[in-house]
Amino acid sequence: MTDAKPARAVLVVDDDRDLREVVADVVEGSGRRVFTAGDGADALHQLDTDGFPRPCVVLLDWFMRPMGGRAFLEGLGARADAAEFRVLLLSASIATPHQDLSFPVSGILQKPFGIEELLDALDQLG
Repeated sequence: MTDAKPARAVLVVDDDRDLREVVADVVEGSGRRVFTAGDGADALHQLDTDGFPRPCVVLLDWFMRPMGGRAFLEGLGARADAAEFRVLLLSASIATPHQDLSFPVSGILQKPFGIEELLDALDQLG
């Protein structure tokens, strides 16, 4: 048995509003608490707000503007509480980099992905 608390909070970071809302609805329907952000800068700002839950899984779109996935991971990796976050990349590109990142990612979900695939990935992350 482990003392680690499962991540019941999920931050969905995607610049595609429609996809962000659909993913948030699915995640919320699984009983998790959901937060959303339109890009990496918005997400980092939210992490700084009082009361943002930890541990947390971040569903991170790789290609966003103005702050994309790589810059978000650099900012996340510089945080003192970085160990409390697990990141799952979301990308339509088969060329998504996953090596030499400043923050280790837990996996990649290739867009388009199914509901069961998303929920299975979240269950595996805690």
